[in-house]
Amino acid sequence: MRVAVFGSTGGVGRHFVNQALEKGIAVTALVRSPGKLADLPQGLTLVPGDISDEEAVYFTVAGANAVVCALGAPLQDKSGIRASGTAQIIRAMKDACVHRLVCLSSIGAGDSYKLIPAHYKYLLGPLMMENMFADHEAQEAEVAASGLDWTIARPGPYRDGDRTGTYAHGLSSKAPDRKLKFRINRADVADFLIRQLSDNTYLHKQAWLTS
Repeated sequence: MRVAVFGSTGGVGRHFVNQALEKGIAVTALVRSPGKLADLPQGLTLVPGDISDEEAVYFTVAGANAVVCALGAPLQDKSGIRASGTAQIIRAMKDACVHRLVCLSSIGAGDSYKLIPAHYKYLLGPLMMENMFADHEAQEAEVAASGLDWTIARPGPYRDGDRTGTYAHGLSSKAPDRKLKFRINRADVADFLIRQLSDNTYLHKQAWLTS
């Protein structure tokens, strides 16, 4: 399997690339600074460029069996880069006849807003995360309207730590049946994204993800 990855130098993206390579999955990654991934093992193809570069995005996607979008931005960024970048990726996937898309969003987007704790919902969300949620919701709208075979992952806030494989996940339209820890290791988020490459449980669905 070959996977095209966007956002590969971010916290989750780097874990994804490393774990995928460990599993023998070939990875093609679009990167502005190739040196940031130079220490990773064989099986990684780097495409220099930016998400706004239509040709570079297409070259990254062409020949892949699936695409993982893990685009990130500063918390209060107003550029809408997740939505516009994802739209660029979708166009390239259609041109290259690649159908499987796994997209990283955030808990709190869309109908998962009801799942976040009160201090996020009524304080941190309105004060600090409004732009992030708006960008993710616009991104998710692009994905849902794409006609691709998509899955959207909505993890809780990230923390450092090793992959545990014991995290919880479920449909964002349904509340979890037990009290969950809200934060999750970046390495576990990457593990979940890898699992979606061969699992259709959340095909055309949004999944919450916490520890």
